[in-house]
Amino acid sequence: MKAIQKLVSILVLLLFISFSAKSTNRPEEKVFRGFMIDAPRGVETIEYYFRLIDFCQEEGFNSIIFRLTDDQGSAYLFTSHPELNMCEGAFSAKELRTIVDYAQNHGIEMIPEVESFGHSRYIIQTKRYKFLNDGPAGEDFNALCPVNDSTLNLMKDLYNEVASIFPSLYVHIGCDEVMWGAGELSKKALETKSKPQIWAEYVNKLNGFMKTIGKKTIIWGDVPLYKEAEVLDLLDKDIIIMDWNYWETNKEKIHRLAQTVVSKGFKLIGCPAVNWCAWGPRVGEKQFQNINAYAEVYGNIDDSNNLGIFLSNWVPKRYLQGSQWDTYTIAAEILKNKGDYHFMDAIPQFVRNHFGVKYDENWDKIFSSIYSETPQWGCGQEDSLKFFCWRSEKEIKDIISDNRHLTNRFSEISRLLTTCKKEVTKNMRDFDDLLLTVDFIEYNYNRQNDLSDFIYSKKTDTKSVETYLKKVAGEDQQMLSRINLAWSTGRCTKPSTMDKDFMWSFNLASAYSKHLSENQSEFIKILLEINHPQ
Repeated sequence: MKAIQKLVSILVLLLFISFSAKSTNRPEEKVFRGFMIDAPRGVETIEYYFRLIDFCQEEGFNSIIFRLTDDQGSAYLFTSHPELNMCEGAFSAKELRTIVDYAQNHGIEMIPEVESFGHSRYIIQTKRYKFLNDGPAGEDFNALCPVNDSTLNLMKDLYNEVASIFPSLYVHIGCDEVMWGAGELSKKALETKSKPQIWAEYVNKLNGFMKTIGKKTIIWGDVPLYKEAEVLDLLDKDIIIMDWNYWETNKEKIHRLAQTVVSKGFKLIGCPAVNWCAWGPRVGEKQFQNINAYAEVYGNIDDSNNLGIFLSNWVPKRYLQGSQWDTYTIAAEILKNKGDYHFMDAIPQFVRNHFGVKYDENWDKIFSSIYSETPQWGCGQEDSLKFFCWRSEKEIKDIISDNRHLTNRFSEISRLLTTCKKEVTKNMRDFDDLLLTVDFIEYNYNRQNDLSDFIYSKKTDTKSVETYLKKVAGEDQQMLSRINLAWSTGRCTKPSTMDKDFMWSFNLASAYSKHLSENQSEFIKILLEINHPQ
């Protein structure tokens, strides 16, 4: 009898140990379904972030990456280093804790991101840390010097402070789009070591410190996965890598890369995009192909090193805040269904829930047309849309060289939305943002076509030019006023007059048309060069 009791006691003890081990490892076993907030590119109000957290909870997300820093500044007011460049509307520690606590209470893990290598102008554009700038002059991307002890010491301070606010097991340290090696210390180090060696040694040091404060390191994966494959074999195996690729739709390619990385012992997170620099105030249906492909791959890799998927959502100043909820809903549904999901299947329920209206053929036409007709913009892999919110002499000449009249279906979409507005019973401000976005896109199509029509008329007399330029400048200012008013709602920042990311650079476009209306000879010169090339 005693032997049986002893055996039972041993079994109970073993079960307790096993359960304890599983409980201890639970954060390690978490499979992410996450969303990303790009706060330094446009700080938004606490109330808006609460609303986004509510949305994430309702849609089954369990995590949010909250980006705190980038070239534009820090969205958090560091007390350990108040000399860093801070964003307009940056949060205090108390305010940030309010957001983090709200997320935790809604079952959302809030993971901070602190840029630690590239995207570091929030540091290197300060007088105190200018000496840490290791990026080549005149390049878009930059870097902190990876072989200067001051860099490591600074990052330790920032990590410690952020860790005191975010209880998450994880800290994202960035490390994407790094362009380094221009400083004297780096040049000297490169005499004896390769770039991949120095890159990996620096990130491993950051990871080493992260472990001393009980955190796990996440990095963006473009360098080790796509640019310098040697780096991957030199990194610590406990560094978690995010495979971000916003244009890839080939599931086989995504799967092959993922299998290679996890087979090397790394934990991996997939990261497609909701919005990135290929788009402007709206996202086109092509983007859902990217999300579908990643969702299908990462939703079906049966490996403990597969930690799930995040949706990145970049630069909120590109769009009106309330106009995006349908896109977020579609992306969430794609993740729930592990890909293989048609984006329009989410729209009927969205329209009923979000706007409180009956879904009919008008609503179907509105959203199918918006997604099929929204043009690409900027850095897309197929950067040939031939659409310009024209704001320079070069863009005027490019429009003419393209030699086509743009088909504009947004006039019909605007008409349908206006008709449907009387039915809307919920979230009217979101509806107004959507309608204004459609009006804005329609306006810019017309603006480009009107420019083409005027140039093809070959009118170069002063009166005709004056009439045209005053018209477009006046209409631009009216549209800009509408956009600014709507854009500022729910934001902690005001649109910058020089920001090229703001709403298809429309602020710059309207400034240019105003300039031409006041300097008509410049436009006449452009017309003569177009009509009578040398």
